[in-house]
Amino acid sequence: MTLSEYVLLGVIDIAVIAGLSIAIGATAPRWPDRLLTRNTWLTKPRRWETPRFFRALRAPWLANTLPEFGAMFGGESKRTIPGRDAASLQRYLLEVRRAIWVHVFSMFTWLPLLAFNPWGMTLAGAVIAVVINLPFLIVLRGNNARLSRMLRNANANAHPPQAFPPESGGNAQRGGDSGGSEANPPESRGFD
Repeated sequence: MTLSEYVLLGVIDIAVIAGLSIAIGATAPRWPDRLLTRNTWLTKPRRWETPRFFRALRAPWLANTLPEFGAMFGGESKRTIPGRDAASLQRYLLEVRRAIWVHVFSMFTWLPLLAFNPWGMTLAGAVIAVVINLPFLIVLRGNNARLSRMLRNANANAHPPQAFPPESGGNAQRGGDSGGSEANPPESRGFD
């Protein structure tokens, strides 16, 4: 191959990666919300995803530096949290999960290059796709972990633990002497 053919192939590769990434981002706002309401293996916050971890990865700087295209195709911007109540946090978390999936799918937009590229050009396309999407994933994973904590705290504050009056003899078990109710069935303790 000549240099001009490599350059042309490189331009085609970038167009394929960019075009597929844009197509993924454009369809994402139309994905059913029900697919994103629960954590999956990909969106579940990990124990090691702490604020310190994301600060070490410079996530705050990345968040201020990277462009935000979430609202471009009819989705929602993730630049600011829309509210601190549980419903707003849950909606925002859903959009963050959607964006995580978009960027993970976009990391694999190099795969069609296998059909027409020499292996070196395909490898270059894979590196480009991963390097472009990785900073976005760092910010999104950090937001995902932070929002999950905020939502847990909001739900805990919305449903404070109820104090049960001590039963006769100082027993403070739920459900009183009967051992429970239909809403709170007694645990099996091996009593005969």
